[in-house]
Amino acid sequence: MVNAILLLAGIAIMFFGYDSSCMSQINTNANYLTLMGLDSGSARDSAAVGGLVSLWFGGFGIGAVLTGYIADRIGRLRTIQIGCLWALLGGILQASAQNITWMALARIIGGIGCGHLNTIVPVWTSELADPQVRGAFVAVEFTLALTGATMVYWVEYACVKTQSLTFAWRFPLALQTIFLLFILVASSFYPESPRHLVRTGRIEEARQILHRARIHPVDSEVEREIAEIVAAIQLEASEPEPSYWQIMTRRDKLHTRRRILLGGGVQVMQKFTGIDFISTYAPEMFELAGYTGNKPALLAGGNFFGYTASLALAIYLADRVGRRRLILIGSSLMFLVLLVGGVLSHEVISKRESDPKLASRCGAGVTTVLYLYSAIYGGTWLTTCWVYPTEIFPLASRAKGTALATVAFSLAGGIINEIVPYLIDAISYWVLILFAAMNLVMLIPIYLFYIETAGRHLEDLDFLFANKSPFVWNAERDFAEMKRAEAAADQDPALSVLTVA
Repeated sequence: MVNAILLLAGIAIMFFGYDSSCMSQINTNANYLTLMGLDSGSARDSAAVGGLVSLWFGGFGIGAVLTGYIADRIGRLRTIQIGCLWALLGGILQASAQNITWMALARIIGGIGCGHLNTIVPVWTSELADPQVRGAFVAVEFTLALTGATMVYWVEYACVKTQSLTFAWRFPLALQTIFLLFILVASSFYPESPRHLVRTGRIEEARQILHRARIHPVDSEVEREIAEIVAAIQLEASEPEPSYWQIMTRRDKLHTRRRILLGGGVQVMQKFTGIDFISTYAPEMFELAGYTGNKPALLAGGNFFGYTASLALAIYLADRVGRRRLILIGSSLMFLVLLVGGVLSHEVISKRESDPKLASRCGAGVTTVLYLYSAIYGGTWLTTCWVYPTEIFPLASRAKGTALATVAFSLAGGIINEIVPYLIDAISYWVLILFAAMNLVMLIPIYLFYIETAGRHLEDLDFLFANKSPFVWNAERDFAEMKRAEAAADQDPALSVLTVA
């Protein structure tokens, strides 16, 4: 069952990678721009092109919010199927768009579907996955996300070579429906989340699914996990199921509001690492390295291969190094390489006329920096920022909490994708220095507030995040003391009785 779960989740996240990257070359397609009325080259048209990209992020946020409302009521699998229907409608409308209004509506609808899927699939996966490989599970999924992004880049590049500019942008948009039809049909044969089953009183069914979903199933461990799920649900049942407004504003003993800040914060920070200005606007960044003609597009396509390959490192490190340490290392390394990239880009621009050979060597250095940066991000941040929000919320608010974290992703993504073209034009190589500084600043909140989640049962994390102190070291200290007391109680039945009393 483990491989089957990975297959469905991987295809769903591959669709996310494909869908989120499909506009990169369409935005420069002459037929598309003419049909949309955006071919004048004016600042207004540039803003409208960026706006159509950002509308997808707006729909993505709407889809995430809708998911939070329905996932706990109808289950994870039905929510996945509803997301597929939204995305199918959006894909068909985008591929058949005849004007900018049509395309704008289609982008929003497609974003709603992708937001549905990208919110609920990681939740479903994390609730099924063995705790020891939960991070690797998500790393494999996002390897396929980058495979989807790489796929659409080269599909679009090949379509441009057909000399049919209409086909070159309509076909890639239509192709995404293949992913969705597979997910829609296949999901009917998959198991529901055991946490959702226990919550709805189907404990025996949950027990069987947990046994099948474990790599090395042990009856006693499965029973222990069922008991932890039941205990967590009982803890959460002491308070009524919260609404979106309540979990954002109300103080509770589970500290759900703090968890929202952490889950949303990691999604916002991953956008401010600078990944979008390299992945979405890669050709423009390679132009800063001094390349012209067809080379920026080819180098950008090559970068996707290295970016995807870096996920092998994430699969290996996610559960060995841990989430917290991995993003601390990632931001530190990205700060250094972007700083070097900014200096080299300055040399390319300043020496282009006076010393072309030096400028060319510095341009090769900038290319190396961009490739290294993408590999570091893929090996450290990409999987962590998606798995972390699915782990930190209590069961009663997991779907809504993950949805709010996804909304934070969509808002940050919309802002970044709207302003990055202006930043590249306005400050040139300084954009690399800007994002280097952001990576340095992000080390502070990560070190202070982000508790390690790798290798821990989701129910154990409830106790860690329920600590009164927001600081990592206090929560870890109190949790360790609780575990020592539990271990002592297990060894001494008399102490266990006293502890219960």
